Amino acid sequence: MNEELIRRLRICTSLPTPPSTAVRIIELANSPNASLTQIADAVAFDAALATKMLKVANSPLYNSRRSASNVRQAISLLGTHAAITIALSFSLVGGLKSSRQSSEAQLFWQRSILSALACRVLAKHFKLPADDLLLAGLLQDIGILAMQTACAENYTQATAEAADHDQLLQAERTAFGSGHDEVGYWLLKRWHLPDHLAVSCLTSHIEPNGEIAVNSNSCVAVSGYLADVFMKPTDPVVTLRATNAAARWLGMEAQAFTDIIDGMREGVKEVEDLFDTPLVEASQADALVAEAKELIFIANLRQSREMEERALRDALTGAHNRAYFDDALSKEFELAMRHGWPLAVAMLDLDYFKRINDTYGHAVGDAALQSVTRVIQSQIRNGDIFARYGGEEFVLLFPGTPGDAAAKVLNRIRETIASFHHTVDADTSFKVTVSIGLASHANGQGAIKSGMDLVNAADRALYLAKAQGRNQLEQSRF
Repeated sequence: MNEELIRRLRICTSLPTPPSTAVRIIELANSPNASLTQIADAVAFDAALATKMLKVANSPLYNSRRSASNVRQAISLLGTHAAITIALSFSLVGGLKSSRQSSEAQLFWQRSILSALACRVLAKHFKLPADDLLLAGLLQDIGILAMQTACAENYTQATAEAADHDQLLQAERTAFGSGHDEVGYWLLKRWHLPDHLAVSCLTSHIEPNGEIAVNSNSCVAVSGYLADVFMKPTDPVVTLRATNAAARWLGMEAQAFTDIIDGMREGVKEVEDLFDTPLVEASQADALVAEAKELIFIANLRQSREMEERALRDALTGAHNRAYFDDALSKEFELAMRHGWPLAVAMLDLDYFKRINDTYGHAVGDAALQSVTRVIQSQIRNGDIFARYGGEEFVLLFPGTPGDAAAKVLNRIRETIASFHHTVDADTSFKVTVSIGLASHANGQGAIKSGMDLVNAADRALYLAKAQGRNQLEQSRF
């Protein structure tokens, strides 16, 4: 962490600190021998905390078959670990909230409590430790409070332009050399909280490396995005950002994501009461869930279309693949036959391409294929269909186009490809040429009986172009 920032934090006399009850509970959390009696005793000294613990033990969050009438029974129902974690959650939030009453602090705690709720719902969905996750969600951004206090006006000025949480973190790092993730880790270590809570401040702000890992850290990371959905219910970008985050970190599909949003809506009133913090009005929460579902449906539909489109593209060049071409050829040939429209098909093959791979390597060869693809795409109309047929062979379909018109386009393509320099390094470049076979029929009648007949005729013309010396166009007419 940045040394100057550490110095500021250390000399700051108003840095957030846990209340005395939380300090005692932290000691119990770090003791392997903590008993239910000790926990109940610590909780009982704080009347407000005792009331909350009794309430949570009897709340739908725990669905216990037994009810508790006093703090001792509540602690017994919850169990040692859950009781410590929940008590720590309430005592920390209660103490830290009372020490700062600004509008910024209010927004901070609203988001933190919503993150905690999201963590609990995610924990239930993925069968993870719910109470640990709730506390991690609450504290993952505690470094913001510390930075707001230690850096005061500088912090407000540095982060004023941040439009979302990710931009806030980046602005902090730019201005202070470290972000609230590192400060949160430093602060929770200073408070002697369990290591996994301090570590979650760091890991929940690190982008996934492409591998989906469903664990506590990834749930905490996603929880902040889910909180933002409830904080900014009318902003569709926020909802879509949360959908993408859930997919990146947790591999969560649209339906599962909407289930999480629903679960949060159902739990909002409960956590509002437990943390004494207004979050979202019931009517607003219902409307938010409905809108989120609609946005997610639209996004999912678009994603499905994009996936379908990618499935019909060649991975290397981005041109359509053979499956797409075969389907388009069949449809266009049928239309040409039915209406008497002209149709042309061209086969294109790069000359002596194996020499390029053998001389410069396959990476250079792949780059050349990509460059040729861009050249061809720049020369054809939107309605023309271009595909990679295999290896260094491409195919072009010209719907409604006579052979002579297609030949003009193809000769222009051939000349452009021949003049293009492919760079290997600062001192080395090369050129490639292309041989082209064209087949067409003018009125949908004659010897051509199928689209593949036209392709085969173009292929024979291509063979003739190669036999004639390459870098030329040969044409068959029917």
